[in-house]
Amino acid sequence: MANGFEGKRVLAVYGHPDDEGQATGTMAAFLDAGSEVTLLCTTRGEAGEISDPALSTPDTLGYTRELELRAAMAQLGLADVRFLPFRDSGMDGTDDNERPEAWHQQTPEVAVPAVLEVMRDVRPHVVFTWQEDGGYGHPDHIAAHRHTLAAFDICGDAEAYPESGAAWEPERLYWGARMMSRFVTARLEMEKRGLLDEPIDDETRARFEEMLARPAPPVSVVVDTSEYVAPKRAAAAMHRTQFGEGGMWSKMPEDLMAQMYGEERFYQARPEWSEGAEPAEGFA
Repeated sequence: MANGFEGKRVLAVYGHPDDEGQATGTMAAFLDAGSEVTLLCTTRGEAGEISDPALSTPDTLGYTRELELRAAMAQLGLADVRFLPFRDSGMDGTDDNERPEAWHQQTPEVAVPAVLEVMRDVRPHVVFTWQEDGGYGHPDHIAAHRHTLAAFDICGDAEAYPESGAAWEPERLYWGARMMSRFVTARLEMEKRGLLDEPIDDETRARFEEMLARPAPPVSVVVDTSEYVAPKRAAAAMHRTQFGEGGMWSKMPEDLMAQMYGEERFYQARPEWSEGAEPAEGFA
């Protein structure tokens, strides 16, 4: 694949194992072009679900999900997977959300240099992370967005957190655009076709409807990932505790899978994308 995928160092920063799914095909394309890709996960997803009690326990879930993420990235040939020493915050209003070691509880003075140390070590040309609202408002996703953006902006300042490594000027930062709406649309279509084990509950449906009603975000880059549908699906299947062997993803028909996985869209936040500019097809 051409269009600027060659000769790059890439850093993707997300909150939990499985968040990386919004950029899996793009990371695979960079790897296939010979670029170096690092995935940084700020937690190990300790507050996530357990689809089958035979897979893990609440006490071992962080370890299990780390292994799942490494197995998922192995489907792409991505070996450089790193973690920060913070805990999954869970959703707003939960006990996990109040724990002092939770990722979203970290002050900028703690979180930014932690991300910055990895950024300066990797010395990326391109950085990916969550969008401003974290896709659906998860506090860890929003924290990943906020602290990664701050680290990007000061990465080249030698006087900022010198203990986090030598200054480096990354070139561009992107976040996902329209990724959650695509997932929501596919899930609603599966319900319509009778492919879900149980109907979508009212609270979730209301959240989905609110997401679909939002204005479409601006898009800077559209990546054709149709050739990566199979490895993307294989990578997602490694997150067994979250999705389950008999879960929604395993039942998704080929046409919806192609819609879900055949394209990835991103907004270029640094340097800021010119309003009204046509989306590019790559990163040249």
